[in-house]
Amino acid sequence: MLPKELLKEIKRIEIKTRCLVDSVYSGGYRSVFKGQGIEFSGIREYSRGDEFRSIDWKVTARTGNLHIREHVEERELQVVIALDLSGSMSFGSGSREKRETAVEFAAAIGMSAAENHDRFGILMFTDHVEKYSAPAKGKTHLLRLIRDLLYFVPKEKNTDFKPVFHLLNNSLRHKSVIFLVSDFLDCQNFEREMKITAARHDLIAVKIRDRREIELPDVGLIELEDPETGEESLLDTSNRQRVSELSDLIRRMDTKFRSFAEKIGVDFVELTAGESVSKPIIALFNRRTRRFSSSG
Repeated sequence: MLPKELLKEIKRIEIKTRCLVDSVYSGGYRSVFKGQGIEFSGIREYSRGDEFRSIDWKVTARTGNLHIREHVEERELQVVIALDLSGSMSFGSGSREKRETAVEFAAAIGMSAAENHDRFGILMFTDHVEKYSAPAKGKTHLLRLIRDLLYFVPKEKNTDFKPVFHLLNNSLRHKSVIFLVSDFLDCQNFEREMKITAARHDLIAVKIRDRREIELPDVGLIELEDPETGEESLLDTSNRQRVSELSDLIRRMDTKFRSFAEKIGVDFVELTAGESVSKPIIALFNRRTRRFSSSG
């Protein structure tokens, strides 16, 4: 039995994302994901007109008669949200933390998957995989995952993406749609692993920022604490050159990561803490629809 406060929060998220889910559902949700492609369905004897490249030469040699391998398009999608729960994701200067906005995004994707009878799973991580729930169907399953996204308390605060890619590459046997949701403030030494995952799956990077990480106002001397290391420091926000340097550093990091993601064929979504997730999702869908239409 879910507690009342959890049901209330889930209902709030559902109401907030329902219009988006409906528009996604009616607007070609399936058409914007690569899915699993095709799967082997069986072997039968060759018939005139069959595709020559489909001949299974091993079976043909064993039986003495031409046989072909049959494949069917896999209709069912498998969607996984990999959510960063490191310390920096708890930051929020407005009405919502980065994590809360990320959960709204995950819930919208999860409800879209449920509407289409697809499998949906989550992976929550810090410097290791904190919890993994394999993709499955059903409203009860979806509600349990939203509950975990809202209230799961991670054991660590640091970030490491390598265990995430390792688990996904070894546990997902079929090609899946993976949304990697993080602020990507620590993007070190995982390029190889990310490239492998992008080759095996339909990987989409979802970056979330709080506006104050880029636009820090002049409020005098403030004490800063690194949410992942606990290290404390003082920053004089009236020193606009220093503030500008810090903002430029984050922008350069963002540009470098986005360039790498686009280079290996990974789509990119940008969310802002406390703001609607609808526009970024719709922009992603429109972008992919145009691209797949032109390539098809």
